[in-house]
Amino acid sequence: MTRVESRPVNRVGARRWTAVLGCLLLAGSLTLSGCSSSNSRSGEKSAASGAGTTGHSTSSPSGVATASSSAGPVTAASLSDAQLGYTITAIPAGLDVTQVKILQDFVAYDQMSWRLWVGGGQDVSKVPTVTTGNLQQQLTDDATNMQNKGERAKTPVRVAVSEVAMSADGQSATVSYCVDMTQVTFVDAQGKDVTDPTNKAQIPARNTMVPGSDGRWLASEEEETGEPNTCSAG
Repeated sequence: MTRVESRPVNRVGARRWTAVLGCLLLAGSLTLSGCSSSNSRSGEKSAASGAGTTGHSTSSPSGVATASSSAGPVTAASLSDAQLGYTITAIPAGLDVTQVKILQDFVAYDQMSWRLWVGGGQDVSKVPTVTTGNLQQQLTDDATNMQNKGERAKTPVRVAVSEVAMSADGQSATVSYCVDMTQVTFVDAQGKDVTDPTNKAQIPARNTMVPGSDGRWLASEEEETGEPNTCSAG
């Protein structure tokens, strides 16, 4: 993603409050009412290659899918956060233990960033625990900008994860997903709704995860992978 002043980070990160700032170059990457269509964040590792282990999405009518790990089943429902207004509608089936861990750490990152935007960028203490490289600094900078403007996002948001793919060398992984922002709104310091209608879309995206020093997988890069409303979060 091409970065511009006062622009939030990543596909969704940027979209989370781009409406507040005006349609300059939209988050994540794509063309929306004249906005730029290229969005990505570089990190310490390159994106996972096509080779490697993958898990493909499945979901039941209730929006619950399962993956097995040594700690027991992980479901879309168990990864959701009702208080935040963050719902996972689908996750891949057949994940191995490592892929489950990557999925969990991706969700931890994604929920942290949504809490950041919902909170007006006030609490950046968790950013270093779930991000690395340029993505970490950009997220922090964008949160500061949001604080200064007194703006914040309002959920609900829905996310359907379609794939967790390991690189051939096991040193990175990609999480592919669709984020539904059709019910997300943005408000200014006075509480006025300043949502840009072009941001109300379902966005296909991909996140690169790399292993950290403490066993946690960290978000290092994000990019939108297609045009708005070419995917569905269910």
